[in-house]
Amino acid sequence: MTTNLLVERLEEIGWHYTADQIDGLLEDASKNNVPYSDFLITLLSQEIEQKEKAALDKRLKKAKLPYLKSIHDFDFSFQPSIDERRVKEVLSGRYIHNGDNILLLGPPGVGKTHLAISMAFEAITNGHQALFITANDFIAECQKAEKQGLIQRIIKRYSRPELLIIDELGYFSFDELSAHTLFQIISRRYEHGAMIITSNKSYVEWGKIFGDEVLATAILDRLIHHSTTFNIKGDSYRLREKKKAGIQPAKVR
Repeated sequence: MTTNLLVERLEEIGWHYTADQIDGLLEDASKNNVPYSDFLITLLSQEIEQKEKAALDKRLKKAKLPYLKSIHDFDFSFQPSIDERRVKEVLSGRYIHNGDNILLLGPPGVGKTHLAISMAFEAITNGHQALFITANDFIAECQKAEKQGLIQRIIKRYSRPELLIIDELGYFSFDELSAHTLFQIISRRYEHGAMIITSNKSYVEWGKIFGDEVLATAILDRLIHHSTTFNIKGDSYRLREKKKAGIQPAKVR
């Protein structure tokens, strides 16, 4: 009866994990003659750990990362143009607190998305809210929202998180609507909402991405003002893996 009452009380205060485990915890404590203080510390530690795990899982789900990658999985030896020390400085998360931006530029396959996801994962692990989207999906969302009269909802959604990751900027051209919507989001986030952007285009080519040199300049002005840029120059990881598998690229004739 006492145990049942204890379970009820634990569930009332939201300690569901401890409530599920209490029988085993009590039995172990009794067998090993665990002091009351140690037993209480065990209860508190396990419940806090489970709540932190649940909160992390919730932040990861909301972030919509396409997959999880740690910086420990990144092969810096294959991309010597990337300064590992600078990357680890980013992982400290100071840029988020300062509302700074991280810009990852380079050709396809050099690890831009891997780095962006690793940085985002580290931020989420440290308690920050993040949101990931590809540039192409952003364009599609803007077009759909415009038809439904919900473009302001798009602006609010992507202005809200502490960290916004936009991947693959430059693979698809923005139309006027999506370009101006992105500009409004960047303007709202300026100096207080951090961003990570990956692009296969150099800054001088961004006018073509947005179809408007003036708008591209305004966007870059806000992004670069407080930012760290990584220019990645190297071979493609995907091409390397194909070579390892014995698949050679077609020769140009």
